[in-house]
Amino acid sequence: MPLSEIMLNKSLLVNAINWFILQFHETLVHPIGSQFPNHPFPREIETILRRTAEILQQIQGWQEPPMLLAQVGENLSQGDLNQLRLFKQIIYRSRRWRAAYTEGLIDKTFHLELTGTLEQDIKVLDSMVNEEWFQKIETLRLPRLKDYLPVQFIEAAEINQNPLLPRQHDQKFHILQAPNLFLPDLTYFRAKCEDRETPLAIAFLDIDHFKPFNTDHTETKVDRDLLPRFMQTVEAHVFHHGYAYRQGGDEFLVLIPSLSRQLSIAFLEELRFKLAELKYPDIPGQTTVSIGLCIVESDCPLTDRELRDRANQAKEFAKKEGRNCIATYEGSRFVAQELQIVRPQAS
Repeated sequence: MPLSEIMLNKSLLVNAINWFILQFHETLVHPIGSQFPNHPFPREIETILRRTAEILQQIQGWQEPPMLLAQVGENLSQGDLNQLRLFKQIIYRSRRWRAAYTEGLIDKTFHLELTGTLEQDIKVLDSMVNEEWFQKIETLRLPRLKDYLPVQFIEAAEINQNPLLPRQHDQKFHILQAPNLFLPDLTYFRAKCEDRETPLAIAFLDIDHFKPFNTDHTETKVDRDLLPRFMQTVEAHVFHHGYAYRQGGDEFLVLIPSLSRQLSIAFLEELRFKLAELKYPDIPGQTTVSIGLCIVESDCPLTDRELRDRANQAKEFAKKEGRNCIATYEGSRFVAQELQIVRPQAS
């Protein structure tokens, strides 16, 4: 069935808009109001609140039964273009905020039925996000705290929102950050980069042909003589630029705030060369790596876990395309069709 023929209950959209209103107040309206009490809100904020209320009123007025997805766009487009662009931002933001809450619940259970129900709850807006007409709409830029406040006051306003957790090293090697810090750190740096409208790079690294190292030299020797030197090189390269995390025996994640796509690729390419040049005591061979990269912009609709999975998908693509290379996405949707090898460049 084409996406445009999928039926959508208006209560789903009403809930999404209410979720957006709640979070918009928490992240922008309340901080601005606390800094400038008894003063009117800036015009941009008032406009967003008014337009959101108009969209909510319009959708609440729709008649049951549920509408086709295509009809949603047709009805909303009868207003001005900015209303439709705001609607897209509302859906994007609601999907992310709703998912962040639901994923926190998923972490609390191993029950398959309950987990499946929660995972389905995250995907309720996916049919809308994947609609062709929806994708063609330019996303409206929302006001941000940096538009009104210096960094000092922004940091003070966000003091209780997603703080950077105390640093905790991986318990086995004590070199890279612990795996359980990656998602909280991603949430933290994503918010900070969005405040400043700067990109955030997520890289997934995998050591190529790692199993033969263990088979030929034993896991004990590899853990003692290879992996510590490998991870020290990663940690030193990333030091003061971001953080690196150990995920498993031969997999690692890296977060690099405020680097453009071009600079992120160059940064990881230098790391790729460093790792290939390493020498290990009584262990011949190179430790080349396959790297998957996602560059996250401020209005990316994907959840934190989805971004981690997309970086993993890019890493798997790099391995299939010959290993010892960097793969990333050409577009902003992070779909498999957008994957390409960017280093080394084709001759």
